[in-house]
Amino acid sequence: TERTQAQSTTVASLRIASTPDGNFIIHFSPPMMLSPPYYLLLALLLSLCNDIASAFCPSNDVMSSSRPRFSPLSMAASNDISSKIRYLGSGDEAIIRPGVVLVAPAHEYDHFLMKSAVFVYAIGLDENEDMVIRGVIVDHPTAFTISEMSPNVMGSLSDNLMFRGGRSGADSAMLLHSAGGADGHVKGTGEMIGSSGIYEGGVVSAMEAADAGLANLDQFKFFFNYMQFRENELDDMFKGVVDDDGKLDEWVSLEVPPEYVLDSDVERGEMWSKLRNTIREIRQG
Repeated sequence: TERTQAQSTTVASLRIASTPDGNFIIHFSPPMMLSPPYYLLLALLLSLCNDIASAFCPSNDVMSSSRPRFSPLSMAASNDISSKIRYLGSGDEAIIRPGVVLVAPAHEYDHFLMKSAVFVYAIGLDENEDMVIRGVIVDHPTAFTISEMSPNVMGSLSDNLMFRGGRSGADSAMLLHSAGGADGHVKGTGEMIGSSGIYEGGVVSAMEAADAGLANLDQFKFFFNYMQFRENELDDMFKGVVDDDGKLDEWVSLEVPPEYVLDSDVERGEMWSKLRNTIREIRQG
């Protein structure tokens, strides 16, 4: 049984800025700025969808649960893709660290989080020494390509679809990919995110690698916005609900292969459904 203790660590490259409404925006690397007309159009459409969906979201009574545990430890990835899917606990037993995917329970009714799989790519402390967790929803596609939102992205990579990563971070897009590292063709990406095989940034180098045929287009995925949580928010999220069959349904933490996170050929909730089936198989096996 894997055991870990909660630990607070400051991310050296983390810069957090407060906004007038009391939220925090985390900056890890220079963002790609979206063109204002396109950004405003997308923001308006997504905001409208959010308002409509929220009107139909019911509430649920929840069971008490203790805080999820955080682990800074990294783990070696398996060469076998199927064996890379590792169950890292649920509810108060869930291990949360950069590189894991958090899978929502069926009872989650938040507009962004319902039927979602969230890739955690950073954990750090803000200026008040509060733990902040940042991730992107991997299966929430938009109707726009990255070039329609940011004309600075050109070449073969420009036709890649943009995904809605979450509700925070109102003016930038982020690139995640599996073409970084010492043996990769995309430079300027920094360290791997946990043990996920995924890297952030390096847009110019990514365009060059894609155009030269040194990396496949399906190794790259663009996200508009992100999800941001504090520990008290995770306390509420990770409380379980007893379903109609009398079983406890909770958020689950998994290690998954990078292909799962970077898959752009998914509809909303499709990866969530796939991972929920995997969780069911793991529990039954």
